[in-house]
Amino acid sequence: MATLLNKTLFTFRFRKKKSAAVQASFLIKLSSLMAEGFSLRESLLFLQMILPKEKHWIQAVLEELEEGERFDSSIKKQGFPDRVSAQIYLSFIHGNLTEALAASGSYLEEKAKQQGQLTKLLQYPLFLLVFMIGILMAIRVMILPNFEQMNATNGSSINNIAIGFIYHFPTLLGIISLVVCLSTLIIKNQLGKRTAIQRTAFFMKIPLLSAMLRLYYTNLFSYEWSQLLKSGLQMNKIIELMQTKETTQLMQEVANEIEKELRKGLNFKESMSKFTFFNSELGFIIMHGEATSRLGIELAVYAKDCQLRLMDKIQKIFSWIQPIIFLVIAFFIMCVYLALLLPTFTMMEEIL
Repeated sequence: MATLLNKTLFTFRFRKKKSAAVQASFLIKLSSLMAEGFSLRESLLFLQMILPKEKHWIQAVLEELEEGERFDSSIKKQGFPDRVSAQIYLSFIHGNLTEALAASGSYLEEKAKQQGQLTKLLQYPLFLLVFMIGILMAIRVMILPNFEQMNATNGSSINNIAIGFIYHFPTLLGIISLVVCLSTLIIKNQLGKRTAIQRTAFFMKIPLLSAMLRLYYTNLFSYEWSQLLKSGLQMNKIIELMQTKETTQLMQEVANEIEKELRKGLNFKESMSKFTFFNSELGFIIMHGEATSRLGIELAVYAKDCQLRLMDKIQKIFSWIQPIIFLVIAFFIMCVYLALLLPTFTMMEEIL
């Protein structure tokens, strides 16, 4: 009992401390070692030596493997994403574990790179934004009351609008923060009661997010199907495999829905049309690939194309984030100028 408790506490301690960069490095190194002929256990033992900071949870993975636990299940307990554990589970079916580890590592590496890029992109403008909000709050509390009398006699309409914005800014900020918090809690609570397909369909209604999600899920499913098809499995067997609990919840639900549609006599293209988070051409590619008996290859090429298009869209969105924040800061600066400096300059001109 004590041993089980200690093991549970140990797993809880280390499972949340690994960043995407650490997970990516681990999977890529593991893939490289296995490509050189190392077994999974030998690779983990070697990584335990060269990655001293990660040796504790690697040791936990090794112990679970010795107890008969599957590798995908073990790393999932260590905080790896469901997508990664599902890919590794399916790789045991199609036999390309090394390639699946490399693909999962590349996915996490790109994710870590984007997170770092976004952090660097937002650091400076967010600092300026917070600084300007602090200035507006200070002006509202300490300076603005002294300008109210002067503004009543000399203020222009534009000046009055700027002063009104600064005067009501704390209230406006509080209302916006409250609405955002309540909306987030309500949406999170409602989505928790829905299926994975319904949750994904909800996010597909968000304009900027829908295009990226469509490419993301099309890439994910196309890649997994291509690997399983290359191993010699048929689509019917693949759908059956994706219904197992070892895959992600979305994969299970999609597979269940496709199976229902196929039993009604529909083909794959028709059964795929109901999913808004797949590109429309995916159904055509499946039909063409089945006709030419090269479906696995075509899906692999298409998955790569979706991945490149997704990266391109993310970069374009990143390029817009900073200018938008700077525009908000410029608006704040203009309000300060119109509310304080402009009346001051006007009064000085009248005195002179």
